[in-house]
Amino acid sequence: MKSLLQYTDFRSYLTDWINDRKSQGLPGSNRWFAMKMEINSTSWLTSVLKGKKGLSKESANRLSKVLKHSPLEARYFELLVQFNLARTVQERTLLYAELHALQKVSDIRTVEASQYDYYTEWYHTAVRSIIGMYAFTDCDDDHEAIASMVIPPITASQVRKSIKLLLRVGMVSVDRIGLLTVTSPAIASGESVTSLAIENFQQETMRLAQESMDRIAPKERYIGTATVGISEKAIDQIRHILIDASNKIAEVANADTGSDRVYQVNLQLFPMSKQGDISRLQTVTTEQTGEHNGIT
Repeated sequence: MKSLLQYTDFRSYLTDWINDRKSQGLPGSNRWFAMKMEINSTSWLTSVLKGKKGLSKESANRLSKVLKHSPLEARYFELLVQFNLARTVQERTLLYAELHALQKVSDIRTVEASQYDYYTEWYHTAVRSIIGMYAFTDCDDDHEAIASMVIPPITASQVRKSIKLLLRVGMVSVDRIGLLTVTSPAIASGESVTSLAIENFQQETMRLAQESMDRIAPKERYIGTATVGISEKAIDQIRHILIDASNKIAEVANADTGSDRVYQVNLQLFPMSKQGDISRLQTVTTEQTGEHNGIT
Protein backbone atom coordinates (compact mmCIF):
# COMPACT_ATOMS: atom_id res chain seq x y z
CA MET A 1 0.00 0.00 0.00
CA LYS A 2 1.20 3.52 -0.75
CA SER A 3 2.37 5.99 1.87
CA LEU A 4 -0.21 7.96 3.85
CA LEU A 5 1.37 11.18 2.55
CA GLN A 6 0.30 10.28 -0.98
CA TYR A 7 -3.40 10.31 -0.04
CA THR A 8 -5.74 13.28 -0.35
CA ASP A 9 -8.78 11.52 1.13
CA PHE A 10 -8.61 10.05 4.63
CA ARG A 11 -11.50 7.65 3.97
CA SER A 12 -9.72 6.17 0.95
CA TYR A 13 -6.60 5.79 3.09
CA LEU A 14 -8.52 4.03 5.89
CA THR A 15 -10.20 1.69 3.40
CA ASP A 16 -6.84 0.75 1.86
CA TRP A 17 -5.26 0.35 5.30
CA ILE A 18 -8.02 -2.03 6.42
CA ASN A 19 -7.87 -4.06 3.20
CA ASP A 20 -4.08 -4.28 3.41
CA ARG A 21 -4.27 -5.39 7.03
CA LYS A 22 -6.89 -8.06 6.30
CA SER A 23 -4.82 -9.35 3.35
CA GLN A 24 -2.09 -10.10 5.88
CA GLY A 25 -4.52 -12.05 8.06
CA LEU A 26 -4.62 -9.33 10.73
CA PRO A 27 -7.79 -8.09 12.46
CA GLY A 28 -9.46 -4.96 11.11
CA SER A 29 -13.16 -5.38 11.75
CA ASN A 30 -15.62 -2.79 13.05
CA ARG A 31 -15.52 -4.50 16.43
CA TRP A 32 -11.70 -4.41 16.50
CA PHE A 33 -11.65 -0.68 15.72
CA ALA A 34 -14.35 0.04 18.31
CA MET A 35 -12.30 -1.79 20.93
CA LYS A 36 -9.06 0.00 19.99
CA MET A 37 -10.79 3.41 19.89
CA GLU A 38 -12.55 2.62 23.18
CA ILE A 39 -16.02 3.43 21.86
CA ASN A 40 -19.24 1.48 22.33
CA SER A 41 -20.60 1.62 18.77
CA THR A 42 -19.44 -1.20 16.49
CA SER A 43 -20.92 0.67 13.48
CA TRP A 44 -18.71 3.72 14.08
CA LEU A 45 -16.12 2.76 11.46
CA THR A 46 -18.74 2.06 8.77
CA SER A 47 -20.40 5.43 9.44
CA VAL A 48 -17.05 7.20 9.08
CA LEU A 49 -16.10 5.40 5.85
CA LYS A 50 -19.53 6.09 4.30
CA GLY A 51 -19.31 9.79 5.16
CA LYS A 52 -22.16 9.71 7.64
CA LYS A 53 -19.77 10.71 10.44
CA GLY A 54 -16.70 12.88 10.46
CA LEU A 55 -13.70 12.77 12.76
CA SER A 56 -12.97 15.28 15.48
CA LYS A 57 -9.37 16.33 16.10
CA GLU A 58 -9.34 14.14 19.20
CA SER A 59 -10.69 11.12 17.30
CA ALA A 60 -8.19 11.64 14.49
CA ASN A 61 -5.32 11.68 17.00
CA ARG A 62 -6.61 8.56 18.77
CA LEU A 63 -6.97 6.83 15.41
CA SER A 64 -3.39 7.76 14.54
CA LYS A 65 -2.23 5.91 17.64
CA VAL A 66 -4.24 2.85 16.60
CA LEU A 67 -2.70 3.01 13.11
CA LYS A 68 0.75 3.54 14.66
CA HIS A 69 1.53 6.70 12.75
CA SER A 70 4.85 8.47 13.12
CA PRO A 71 4.66 12.08 14.44
CA LEU A 72 4.82 13.37 10.83
CA GLU A 73 2.11 10.95 9.69
CA ALA A 74 -0.08 11.82 12.68
CA ARG A 75 0.10 15.52 11.81
CA TYR A 76 -0.61 14.78 8.15
CA PHE A 77 -3.59 12.58 9.03
CA GLU A 78 -5.02 15.26 11.34
CA LEU A 79 -4.72 17.89 8.58
CA LEU A 80 -6.09 15.48 5.97
CA VAL A 81 -9.24 14.93 8.03
CA GLN A 82 -9.71 18.69 8.43
CA PHE A 83 -9.07 19.18 4.70
CA ASN A 84 -11.72 16.63 3.68
CA LEU A 85 -14.27 18.04 6.13
CA ALA A 86 -13.62 21.74 5.39
CA ARG A 87 -16.60 23.55 3.91
CA THR A 88 -15.09 26.59 2.20
CA VAL A 89 -12.59 26.92 -0.62
CA GLN A 90 -10.45 29.21 1.54
CA GLU A 91 -10.24 26.62 4.34
CA ARG A 92 -9.37 23.82 1.93
CA THR A 93 -6.74 25.94 0.20
CA LEU A 94 -4.97 26.77 3.46
CA LEU A 95 -5.13 23.18 4.68
CA TYR A 96 -3.88 21.80 1.38
CA ALA A 97 -0.90 24.14 1.54
CA GLU A 98 -0.02 22.60 4.92
CA LEU A 99 -0.46 19.07 3.56
CA HIS A 100 1.72 19.90 0.59
CA ALA A 101 4.41 21.31 2.89
CA LEU A 102 4.49 18.01 4.80
CA GLN A 103 4.74 16.10 1.51
CA LYS A 104 7.80 18.17 0.66
CA VAL A 105 9.34 17.42 4.03
CA SER A 106 9.04 13.70 3.28
CA ASP A 107 10.26 14.23 -0.31
CA ILE A 108 7.00 12.93 -1.78
CA ARG A 109 5.61 14.68 -4.83
CA THR A 110 2.20 13.41 -5.90
CA VAL A 111 0.38 13.70 -9.21
CA GLU A 112 -2.40 15.44 -7.32
CA ALA A 113 0.01 18.15 -6.23
CA SER A 114 1.06 18.75 -9.84
CA GLN A 115 -2.59 19.16 -10.84
CA TYR A 116 -3.14 21.57 -7.97
CA ASP A 117 -0.10 23.65 -8.92
CA TYR A 118 -1.34 24.02 -12.51
CA TYR A 119 -4.59 25.64 -11.38
CA THR A 120 -3.10 27.68 -8.54
CA GLU A 121 -2.56 30.68 -10.85
CA TRP A 122 -5.01 31.60 -13.61
CA TYR A 123 -2.23 32.59 -16.01
CA HIS A 124 -0.75 29.07 -16.27
CA THR A 125 -3.61 28.10 -18.60
CA ALA A 126 -3.16 31.30 -20.65
CA VAL A 127 0.60 30.75 -21.05
CA ARG A 128 0.04 27.14 -22.11
CA SER A 129 -2.55 28.20 -24.72
CA ILE A 130 -0.24 30.88 -26.13
CA ILE A 131 2.58 28.33 -26.42
CA GLY A 132 0.15 26.11 -28.34
CA MET A 133 -0.48 28.87 -30.92
CA TYR A 134 2.91 30.54 -31.36
CA ALA A 135 6.53 29.45 -31.74
CA PHE A 136 8.42 30.26 -28.54
CA THR A 137 11.50 28.96 -26.77
CA ASP A 138 12.32 28.93 -23.07
CA CYS A 139 14.47 32.08 -23.14
CA ASP A 140 14.30 35.52 -21.49
CA ASP A 141 13.23 37.38 -24.67
CA ASP A 142 10.37 34.97 -25.29
CA HIS A 143 9.32 35.14 -21.64
CA GLU A 144 8.93 38.90 -22.12
CA ALA A 145 7.04 38.40 -25.39
CA ILE A 146 4.56 35.95 -23.88
CA ALA A 147 4.06 38.17 -20.82
CA SER A 148 3.15 41.11 -23.09
CA MET A 149 0.40 39.06 -24.74
CA VAL A 150 -1.44 38.05 -21.57
CA ILE A 151 -4.49 40.05 -20.40
CA PRO A 152 -4.30 41.33 -17.70
CA PRO A 153 -0.53 41.78 -17.93
CA ILE A 154 1.83 39.43 -16.11
CA THR A 155 5.61 39.53 -15.71
CA ALA A 156 8.35 37.62 -17.50
CA SER A 157 9.14 36.03 -14.14
CA GLN A 158 5.59 34.66 -13.95
CA VAL A 159 5.89 33.28 -17.49
CA ARG A 160 9.17 31.61 -16.51
CA LYS A 161 7.39 30.08 -13.50
CA SER A 162 4.56 28.82 -15.73
CA ILE A 163 6.87 27.24 -18.28
CA LYS A 164 8.86 25.52 -15.54
CA LEU A 165 5.63 24.08 -14.12
CA LEU A 166 4.24 23.07 -17.52
CA LEU A 167 7.46 21.24 -18.37
CA ARG A 168 7.51 19.51 -14.98
CA VAL A 169 3.94 18.20 -15.20
CA GLY A 170 4.34 17.16 -18.84
CA MET A 171 1.83 19.57 -20.37
CA VAL A 172 4.55 21.23 -22.45
CA SER A 173 7.74 19.77 -23.91
CA VAL A 174 10.74 21.03 -25.90
CA ASP A 175 11.08 19.70 -29.45
CA ARG A 176 14.34 18.84 -31.24
CA ILE A 177 14.93 22.43 -32.39
CA GLY A 178 14.23 23.95 -28.96
CA LEU A 179 10.65 25.13 -29.47
CA LEU A 180 8.09 24.72 -26.69
CA THR A 181 5.19 22.49 -27.75
CA VAL A 182 1.91 21.60 -26.03
CA THR A 183 1.49 17.92 -25.16
CA SER A 184 -1.52 16.01 -23.84
CA PRO A 185 -3.57 18.19 -21.44
CA ALA A 186 -4.57 15.28 -19.22
CA ILE A 187 -3.20 14.92 -15.70
CA ALA A 188 -4.52 12.06 -13.58
CA SER A 189 -5.33 13.23 -10.07
CA GLY A 190 -7.35 12.63 -6.95
CA GLU A 191 -10.88 13.98 -6.89
CA SER A 192 -10.49 16.05 -3.72
CA VAL A 193 -7.52 18.04 -4.95
CA THR A 194 -8.87 18.39 -8.47
CA SER A 195 -12.09 19.84 -7.06
CA LEU A 196 -10.19 22.25 -4.83
CA ALA A 197 -7.86 23.29 -7.64
CA ILE A 198 -10.73 23.90 -10.06
CA GLU A 199 -12.70 25.89 -7.48
CA ASN A 200 -9.74 28.21 -6.92
CA PHE A 201 -9.24 28.59 -10.66
CA GLN A 202 -12.94 29.28 -11.26
CA GLN A 203 -13.00 31.97 -8.60
CA GLU A 204 -10.07 33.67 -10.32
CA THR A 205 -11.66 33.49 -13.79
CA MET A 206 -14.91 34.93 -12.41
CA ARG A 207 -12.90 37.82 -11.03
CA LEU A 208 -11.26 38.30 -14.43
CA ALA A 209 -14.68 38.26 -16.09
CA GLN A 210 -15.85 41.08 -13.82
CA GLU A 211 -12.70 43.10 -14.51
CA SER A 212 -13.04 42.54 -18.26
CA MET A 213 -16.12 44.77 -18.31
CA ASP A 214 -13.82 47.74 -17.65
CA ARG A 215 -10.73 46.43 -19.43
CA ILE A 216 -12.06 44.93 -22.69
CA ALA A 217 -14.11 46.67 -25.39
CA PRO A 218 -17.69 45.32 -25.71
CA LYS A 219 -17.10 44.15 -29.30
CA GLU A 220 -14.38 41.77 -28.01
CA ARG A 221 -16.43 40.10 -25.28
CA TYR A 222 -19.89 38.80 -24.49
CA ILE A 223 -21.44 38.80 -21.03
CA GLY A 224 -25.07 37.75 -20.67
CA THR A 225 -27.21 36.90 -17.67
CA ALA A 226 -30.61 35.30 -17.08
CA THR A 227 -32.53 35.30 -13.80
CA VAL A 228 -35.17 32.56 -13.92
CA GLY A 229 -37.66 30.78 -11.70
CA ILE A 230 -37.19 27.02 -12.22
CA SER A 231 -37.86 23.59 -10.70
CA GLU A 232 -35.35 20.88 -9.73
CA LYS A 233 -36.15 19.08 -12.99
CA ALA A 234 -35.37 22.22 -14.99
CA ILE A 235 -32.08 22.66 -13.11
CA ASP A 236 -30.86 19.30 -14.43
CA GLN A 237 -32.03 20.19 -17.96
CA ILE A 238 -30.19 23.52 -17.88
CA ARG A 239 -27.07 21.89 -16.42
CA HIS A 240 -27.00 19.46 -19.37
CA ILE A 241 -27.51 22.34 -21.81
CA LEU A 242 -24.51 24.15 -20.30
CA ILE A 243 -22.37 21.00 -20.40
CA ASP A 244 -23.37 20.47 -24.04
CA ALA A 245 -22.55 24.10 -24.81
CA SER A 246 -19.15 23.73 -23.16
CA ASN A 247 -18.41 20.63 -25.25
CA LYS A 248 -19.47 22.38 -28.46
CA ILE A 249 -17.28 25.38 -27.65
CA ALA A 250 -14.36 22.99 -27.18
CA GLU A 251 -15.14 21.39 -30.56
CA VAL A 252 -15.16 24.80 -32.28
CA ALA A 253 -11.85 25.72 -30.63
CA ASN A 254 -10.23 22.39 -31.55
CA ALA A 255 -11.31 22.74 -35.18
CA ASP A 256 -10.08 26.35 -35.43
CA THR A 257 -6.86 26.31 -37.47
CA GLY A 258 -6.31 30.07 -37.23
CA SER A 259 -6.23 30.49 -33.45
CA ASP A 260 -4.34 33.64 -32.39
CA ARG A 261 -5.85 34.70 -29.04
CA VAL A 262 -6.73 33.11 -25.71
CA TYR A 263 -10.31 33.51 -24.49
CA GLN A 264 -11.87 32.40 -21.21
CA VAL A 265 -15.47 31.11 -21.34
CA ASN A 266 -17.32 30.85 -18.02
CA LEU A 267 -20.68 29.08 -17.59
CA GLN A 268 -22.46 29.49 -14.25
CA LEU A 269 -25.71 28.31 -12.67
CA PHE A 270 -26.46 28.98 -9.00
CA PRO A 271 -29.50 29.62 -6.76
CA MET A 272 -30.51 33.14 -5.73
CA SER A 273 -33.29 32.00 -3.39
CA LYS A 274 -34.34 29.17 -1.11
CA GLN A 275 -37.42 27.02 -1.71
CA GLY A 276 -40.55 28.54 -0.18
CA ASP A 277 -43.93 27.27 0.96
CA ILE A 278 -45.22 25.01 -1.85
CA SER A 279 -48.83 26.07 -1.15
CA ARG A 280 -47.96 29.61 -2.23
CA LEU A 281 -46.63 28.60 -5.67
CA GLN A 282 -48.00 30.44 -8.69
CA THR A 283 -46.95 31.08 -12.30
CA VAL A 284 -43.27 32.11 -12.41
CA THR A 285 -41.94 34.99 -14.50
CA THR A 286 -38.57 35.18 -16.17
CA GLU A 287 -36.32 38.22 -16.19
CA GLN A 288 -33.58 38.09 -18.83
CA THR A 289 -30.72 40.48 -19.45
CA GLY A 290 -27.76 40.45 -21.81
CA GLU A 291 -27.51 41.39 -25.47
CA HIS A 292 -25.91 39.38 -28.28
CA ASN A 293 -23.49 42.25 -28.83
CA GLY A 294 -22.05 41.56 -25.38
CA ILE A 295 -23.18 44.85 -23.77
CA THR A 296 -24.52 44.37 -20.25
